[in-house]
Amino acid sequence: MRFDELPRDWAQRPITDPDVFEGVVDLIVTEQSRSDGAIYLLLCHPNRHLLQPICLPDEPRRMDVGEVLDGVRLLLTEVSRHDVRDVVMVIARPGRVTPTPRDRDLRAAFEGACRGAGFTLHAVAIAAPDDVAVMPAEGDCAAA
Repeated sequence: MRFDELPRDWAQRPITDPDVFEGVVDLIVTEQSRSDGAIYLLLCHPNRHLLQPICLPDEPRRMDVGEVLDGVRLLLTEVSRHDVRDVVMVIARPGRVTPTPRDRDLRAAFEGACRGAGFTLHAVAIAAPDDVAVMPAEGDCAAA
């Protein structure tokens, strides 16, 4: 789904609602982020409604997973001070939405960082220049 196909009531729905999830990600993730690479943390209210998107650029060079993880942990620690405990993560990058080995490593790192910080990771998506797709957990075929 593209952002311009979102139903009028998308903001009143949980971000992980399968009928709006990919469109909301398409709305939030910029074309520049998709070209250069970035990690988005979409902070959510407990009801999974969008609270605040945060973008961590993955440039001027592609950071290794450990560097990304350090940034994610720092952010999670800071936002947890404000009683935020729910998050969706997006990998913005060039190419296709088919998960790469790095995408799978990033997802595993996100899961570990969220567990360690007491967060619930509700979904992970990949945003490429021409498409957005839910990234299922290993062995999971279900959407968000």
